[in-house]
Amino acid sequence: MESRWRDIVVLDYEVDFPTASPLELALYSTGAALAPRILLECADRWGAHRRPGLLDIPAGHYDRTLHEFGNRCAEPSFVAGLAGRLSRCVSRVAEATARLAGADAPTAGGIQAAVDALAELMAFHVLNWALPLTDIETWLAGLTRDPQAARELLMRLLVPNTSAHLTDFATLTAAAHHAIHAGGWSSQRAAELSASIGHLQAPGLPQRPFEDARTLETYVRSLDPPEVGYLEAMRDSRDAARRRLARDTSMLLLAAGGTGRRVARTWAFVSMCRLAAEEEEQRRRWQAKTLQTLRSAADRGGLDLGTVLPSACDTDETAGDRPVLLIDATDGAWAWLRS
Repeated sequence: MESRWRDIVVLDYEVDFPTASPLELALYSTGAALAPRILLECADRWGAHRRPGLLDIPAGHYDRTLHEFGNRCAEPSFVAGLAGRLSRCVSRVAEATARLAGADAPTAGGIQAAVDALAELMAFHVLNWALPLTDIETWLAGLTRDPQAARELLMRLLVPNTSAHLTDFATLTAAAHHAIHAGGWSSQRAAELSASIGHLQAPGLPQRPFEDARTLETYVRSLDPPEVGYLEAMRDSRDAARRRLARDTSMLLLAAGGTGRRVARTWAFVSMCRLAAEEEEQRRRWQAKTLQTLRSAADRGGLDLGTVLPSACDTDETAGDRPVLLIDATDGAWAWLRS
């Protein structure tokens, strides 16, 4: 997804999501463009769009932003502020999505509001590569005096404490399987299950197969005991990781004892890992739910999502800090080939 060419960093989401719609691609690239403002509260933004899903960023600006973000992850006040910004972004998406879902006659303005709110939340996906994992692991190794233990601790710190979309899917599906075989199943139960987890199958604008109650029921009935056991093992692993989280956090803070600065840095790194794990889950849930709501609202209102993009997805030449091209790519530059 990320590539470098001379002094340009290119974020190309078409590579990772080749079948995605322009809106889905634009949500990722616009989120990345907004990352400096959302994550660091900077006035600027990253680069400029070549087209939805394809963002060109001057390498110097890109590297400076990631370097600053990595350094600030060791500051408790910064991590607390970032958590607050995430909470506000989630609230805006939830409110805009709820308004759109409850509208009898959805409007283009309502759809745009939900898209823009989701684009801001999508800025947090940059944490997937901005999190200074090497620095955090090195710090944990210094506390534990055991690099392998530090690596295992880091992996556990990156497990979300709240419900995870995949384990929720597994838990509810396994419970439905048991209900079917115990005779406690009904068409209403099937409809409720598809409404609860159908959109968790994968975020996207097209309807997912499990959003159809009959398709989901067919899948649940087809599960054999080993498959159900696998789903339940996912749930049990998540629950075990949750129980270890409090213990690990307490152990690390005790190991950092001695100076307030060491404790503060440890708290910041631990909290940053937990925030990144929670962000991933909340973002993916609201990405799936909001895209589902956008599709439904457009159908009800007779609106076309084909031309809808986030307001901040500006492909104008004046948008952002567009890199200076080192090669003239205009048609006139190649006239000599025809001479």
